[in-house]
Amino acid sequence: MSRIKELRASIEKKIDALEQQALALEAQLTQTKDQAVQRLEQGKQQLREVVMSVQADLRKSKDIADHVKADVQAKLDHLQVQLALGKAEARDAFDEQREKIFKALNEFETIADQKLTGVAFDSGRLWEQLVGRSNSLDAEFDALKHRLLAEGRQQLTMVEATKQELLQQLRAYRDDLRVKRQMVRARADTFDLDLREGLEQIKTAFRRLFE
Repeated sequence: MSRIKELRASIEKKIDALEQQALALEAQLTQTKDQAVQRLEQGKQQLREVVMSVQADLRKSKDIADHVKADVQAKLDHLQVQLALGKAEARDAFDEQREKIFKALNEFETIADQKLTGVAFDSGRLWEQLVGRSNSLDAEFDALKHRLLAEGRQQLTMVEATKQELLQQLRAYRDDLRVKRQMVRARADTFDLDLREGLEQIKTAFRRLFE
């Protein structure tokens, strides 16, 4: 298994991803749409910076054949282009942008697994950042799509008491994540299932706010 796949499969990164999803949902409840969109744009830029670092290390590497460099560089360039796209305000454009970014990311990770696994490549140190930033960006996309759905239905009013109740649930969930993180190595598989189910219940309640 490649380093990227190992990271994505690790319980620590799975917990990180769940926490990022909870934070993104919380932001949607406490921030304006413009602030939420800015969070998304910041997430794109942060992932783009990691990609740029990988590109720089790839160019400098003396242990990778030129044809391999060219293949990997082409995928990185394509990912860069997708991350550099401007803000997508409309729902259709938003969905399309998300799909393009993560399709390009998957293509890069696939070729990195094929071409760079087992190769002495310094950017291996950046894989953890790549996984973390991409998980965070995915969480922001997922949370923001509900706001865009609400706008499409012209259902933007949220009962304050309901919002505060959901915020309390999200914060309690994050507290639970911190506790479970300390116990993670003992019962990793069980924790993963329990925590995902807990977040799905909160996300269902979140979606109902806009129905």
